[in-house]
Amino acid sequence: MGSDAVHRSFVVVDVESYGDLTRTSPHRTAARNGMYQVMTTAFADCDLPWDDDAVDDAGDCLMVLLPADTPKGVLVDRLPERLVAALREHNHVHAAGARLRLRMAVHSGEVHYDEHGKTSAEMIFTYRILDAAEAKRALRDSTATLVLIASDPFYQAVTRQRPSARPDDYRPVDVQVKEIRTRAWVRLVDGRPLGADRPAAPARGLTLAELGPIVEVLLRTPGFETREGRDLVLRDLPFATIIGRHGADRQDTVSIVRACAHYPGGLEALLEAIRFYADGTTEMAELDTLLAQRVGGV
Repeated sequence: MGSDAVHRSFVVVDVESYGDLTRTSPHRTAARNGMYQVMTTAFADCDLPWDDDAVDDAGDCLMVLLPADTPKGVLVDRLPERLVAALREHNHVHAAGARLRLRMAVHSGEVHYDEHGKTSAEMIFTYRILDAAEAKRALRDSTATLVLIASDPFYQAVTRQRPSARPDDYRPVDVQVKEIRTRAWVRLVDGRPLGADRPAAPARGLTLAELGPIVEVLLRTPGFETREGRDLVLRDLPFATIIGRHGADRQDTVSIVRACAHYPGGLEALLEAIRFYADGTTEMAELDTLLAQRVGGV
């Protein structure tokens, strides 16, 4: 038998690249445990109620349903910063494969309960805006650990009314996910877009003529010529978990370079990570020259 609708606020988070093949099963277990830990810690820091019966668990994604009397402003002016602090604590003590970067969406609406559980068009809507392509791109192309997505109604009624929620840090995005066509608002809670501090090579694919010389130099660059060395270098890249890896040195290096070239400032970020191990070598100088030629279009 059905019930009347009950108002709830929704907070949903998703782990970036949880299914990436570079993550092992122990990595995923640590990441899932970490997802719960950072959420419960941040909720406690904000005096928000945590009820296990009000949590939907989708493996790499959690939705928390909050009571109608929960102050909505807390979800956008305190919770994001406390979540970032908890993420930094987690990432500081875990290997790259177990580290977390999250998208978080906020919305509110009605929920219907029955003997089997609950259903809500607004809950579905929240999951949809979480999957907005622009939200995923904002996290992927940045050094952030958390990207916040607010529905347009939530942004207009709550976020825009609270200077402490940093409404000017959001940008509007169009969301087209399955049946949903709407506007949402996206904010990088921490970090910055890749390449924001310096001129970056255009985010375009490498031609074979560009790729070949870079790969040849990397295969003899100290600190990058072995799989173990490449693993250490990639730990310093914020988008490392979504780089496809291969067993053979050449194929692995090609995959890394192609992936980095896809991101604004990605090749620069790769070279800076390599520089820690290879600074002052002939190979590092060659790599700097090759990158300068690409930026300059030589």
